[in-house]
Amino acid sequence: MIARDGKFLGDDIGGALVTIRDVHSGELLASGRTHGGSGPASLMTIPLCRNEPIPTQDPPSNDACRFEATLMLESPRLVEISAFGPLAAQASANRASAMTWIYPGKEITPDGLLREDGFLLEIQGLVVQVLNPPAHYLPKNPNVNGAIPIRVNVTMMCGCPIGADPWPYDDFEVVASVLHNGQESTFELQFDSDATAPSQFSTTQWVPGEYGVFDIAVYAFQKSTGNTGVDRTSVNLQKPKSS
Repeated sequence: MIARDGKFLGDDIGGALVTIRDVHSGELLASGRTHGGSGPASLMTIPLCRNEPIPTQDPPSNDACRFEATLMLESPRLVEISAFGPLAAQASANRASAMTWIYPGKEITPDGLLREDGFLLEIQGLVVQVLNPPAHYLPKNPNVNGAIPIRVNVTMMCGCPIGADPWPYDDFEVVASVLHNGQESTFELQFDSDATAPSQFSTTQWVPGEYGVFDIAVYAFQKSTGNTGVDRTSVNLQKPKSS
């Protein structure tokens, strides 16, 4: 399983759950997690023709993740192969699937095991994780006239960081939408080059202004590919009880 405009979903991002089912009967034929790395370091810079397999071998430690299954078949089957991931970021996980015929005694790819990338599923989207404020943020002494910083972590679905080639930060639009009492306010988040980790975007422009519950949705959009990801959080500013 490979990320759109990214690398393979390796163990460092939790991999993906793969299932193989008979399309006609719904019978589960195989399932399991992928295991392996994100693929060769040069994966994003290798020019390939359309019919060339994507390279996966990078011994000894970063061969691309894969799931292998041997099916004992007595007749041809039309199967659906699906993958769900990344499992280490399930709030951002997506599912990709495709159908194919399989025939007893025949490998699923034209060149059999010689074709490195096997049956490849591409997953779209971005991993978006709100770091601040945490879900159901309930400060003890809320200051409705003070800014509450919004900070998110945005990566490719393979977990690869954003900030430099081949994923420059200016290719990404990150916006927070704050909803309160039917009123929506939006704030553009800026890439934080001074953060202690890559891939972080933030803003200090949001000032609640009043008490209540605020629903926050943050989306990230990759302009060159259309990859999109969303995460949500909430803030509960309770008015202090009068003594």
